Amino acid sequence: MRYLDKSALGLHEDWYGNNAAICCTSCGKVFLVSAVLHRKGRSCPACGLCSATVTKSQVAITEPTDLPTTKAHP
Repeated sequence: MRYLDKSALGLHEDWYGNNAAICCTSCGKVFLVSAVLHRKGRSCPACGLCSATVTKSQVAITEPTDLPTTKAHP
């Protein structure tokens, strides 16, 4: 998981009020996330692998590498 820094936004990132534009780390799609409309966060609408959550003080981005992997039991 990583967090956006308002003072050091990336080229494909923006944060204004309770809304953020995030670039999916898997497919490159830029998507919007709102603290009002997406209270539980929003996944990338193209691939669903990256997700983001906006709160009053931070934007948290979950990448596919952050997700726990499950191992099959023999």
